[in-house]
Amino acid sequence: MPPSQDPLYAGLGQAVRIGTDLVAALIVGGGLGWVCDTYLFDSTPWGMVGGLVLGVVAGIRNAYRSAQRWPKT
Repeated sequence: MPPSQDPLYAGLGQAVRIGTDLVAALIVGGGLGWVCDTYLFDSTPWGMVGGLVLGVVAGIRNAYRSAQRWPKT
């Protein structure tokens, strides 16, 4: 499907993508932190806290990179 020519739908698509990137980064970071807590280090809850912090950082970085690719009008 070709990209939409309507700016409303193009902007909405970008916003949904950024939101999905943020949520996915949080899920992956939290999941990796939980795995570290449960199976590797027995450091409850610090592995999950660290994973969530890294997930937030990665999500914000991805959102920033996506925003830099937006066309400047």
